[in-house]
Amino acid sequence: MTRKSTTTTFVAIASGALMLAASAAGAQEAVRIGTSSVGSVFYTIAIGASEIIQKYAKLNTNVEPVGGSTASVNALGAKKIEFALANSFASFSGYYGRYRFKKRIPLRLVIIGQPNFRSLVVRKRANIKSASDLKGKIIIARRRALPENELVFNAMLKVFGIDRSAVQVVATTNSPQVYKALRAGSVDGAVIPYSPRSPAVEKPMQDDVIEFFDLAKDKRDEAMQYVPKAFYPFTFKAGTFIKQSKPVHVFGLSTYFLSRPGVSDEQVYRVAKAILENTEEFAVYHKAARLWNIKRTLGDPKLPFHNGAVKYFKDKGLWTAALAAKQKELLK
Repeated sequence: MTRKSTTTTFVAIASGALMLAASAAGAQEAVRIGTSSVGSVFYTIAIGASEIIQKYAKLNTNVEPVGGSTASVNALGAKKIEFALANSFASFSGYYGRYRFKKRIPLRLVIIGQPNFRSLVVRKRANIKSASDLKGKIIIARRRALPENELVFNAMLKVFGIDRSAVQVVATTNSPQVYKALRAGSVDGAVIPYSPRSPAVEKPMQDDVIEFFDLAKDKRDEAMQYVPKAFYPFTFKAGTFIKQSKPVHVFGLSTYFLSRPGVSDEQVYRVAKAILENTEEFAVYHKAARLWNIKRTLGDPKLPFHNGAVKYFKDKGLWTAALAAKQKELLK
């Protein structure tokens, strides 16, 4: 081999090595965000978060609709994603290894976002005006990615004194299927996940397809003892939704933006900073994003924060002795 050919070969190998190194570095700067199905509030929020992260944290992002909160938590545990939007029930269940999680998943909290809710809605033409009218009806209350929906419905049946066998409970895999079935009249009602003024809920209400089941406050409060502690009682005042003429008593959860210990502290720091310091711009994608703020995040955390988020809060002068003590307790 001549000196010239040897030099050419060396340059080619060196260039290839540099390209591989650059490719590896680029891969480290890409993050995946797991969320619910396309068209859901969680999906819209995730798209907005992705845009904010790319713009301000300078990280490439990819939003992956894995199917719901339980699926997102499982995807974090399997290291298929770096961040996830999940409700507090799925987050608690995954962290403590309960319900559908066979083992504990080392989740870490980054931000607490907007509340989300569970309610029974019924098809108007099904003429369901009281609990006894549920007997013999077909209700969507099972979804693999959202097992809490069925827990809520079971709690309602319990306080109504209705045997589960008296109602035909069916399953779907995502929210679009739920609303399609309600519009088609193939089911009589459904337990739905939603956020205030969600278009997915508002449109069928405006079209007189569905209405909230009239759940009395005392019955809702009684049912709270039969659902996981991640839930809290909440009431929407009349007029919150289109054609909602009286208060609606519902089951509330929080939204968690999660990560896992294996994700670098620097990346989580940059993501937390990007989102929490650009809330107004984030809210352009969905009004609920206004609730993704530091005050809400640090108000009452139920899971330990990621070290990258802790560093951000410390740099902002917001990490208190009380928060440090709670972090230590949650990590036990």
